[in-house]
Amino acid sequence: MLDPEHRPDPTPSPIVRVTVSNTYPPRIQAFRSCMIDDLPRVPNDRASRALLEAMPTQRLILAFLTWRLRRIPSKPRTVRLWSGGVTPLEFRATKSKLRALLQKVESGDDLTPHLSDLVMTKGIILPGASPKVRGKDIDMILTRYGLHHFHVGDFSPGTPKGRSGRLVFAEVLDRDFRIIAIADHGVFKLGSPEQIRFSGICHSYIAKDFSPGTSFMLNPVMSSGHSMLVSILARKCEDEINRIDHLLDDPDFIDRLYKGQPILRDGLIVARPDNPSLEWHVEDLQFGILDRQTMVFFSIFPFLAR
Repeated sequence: MLDPEHRPDPTPSPIVRVTVSNTYPPRIQAFRSCMIDDLPRVPNDRASRALLEAMPTQRLILAFLTWRLRRIPSKPRTVRLWSGGVTPLEFRATKSKLRALLQKVESGDDLTPHLSDLVMTKGIILPGASPKVRGKDIDMILTRYGLHHFHVGDFSPGTPKGRSGRLVFAEVLDRDFRIIAIADHGVFKLGSPEQIRFSGICHSYIAKDFSPGTSFMLNPVMSSGHSMLVSILARKCEDEINRIDHLLDDPDFIDRLYKGQPILRDGLIVARPDNPSLEWHVEDLQFGILDRQTMVFFSIFPFLAR
């Protein structure tokens, strides 16, 4: 009961808004913030950023890796054809349109101009986005078959981005660029003749590594549309972060990192610095620890290195 001599002040008090959020150790928070800053989101507003900041670290890593998988690290690669999906005749017929792409592949140039525009604009779709863009943050052909698709064509007033309607589907590895199929946008229309033809090529490409008559499963996909393998990886990354984050300031642990195996740069061993600065990092789709003092990356999961 209130003291009758202590009545409430009739003047309304200013409203205090309190935001309840998860708190993380500084290094983990910095890693989360870096992923949030890099990940293109739709809608791009404060509310969507707040949604990302409220996500568990595992879910944030899953979204980030799913997006990064769609990008291609720039490095020289050898172009190869898979005869089960591209005949020499078909390749010769479209070679003039492929020339710009293939030259970039062989010289290690940036392939982003040949990727879907969605890659750099819609890394994750969040509540509040237009229904028209829902699902555009996941490339199901990449998720299911492990194939990137590239737009090719001649530059003209009608096609200012050099996109002719033809698509090159390739498995992009560390040193190889394997062209598996050349098709048109019909591959994205369920039940179309082009989609049926393309699906048969993909199944044949995966089946080539198995004995005839052997059963196999395509890359499993979660109900969210994400790859099951990447989902498991995201959980393992979070587990590893929680397990050893407190050790990244431990001198003995840092000694073991540098002494685990000789780290060479320009033929010289990189010595452990007096004041290392370790942080969580994703490098070329490998998860691990980066020392900002020496720019040495210690890979923990080389899970998707190309």
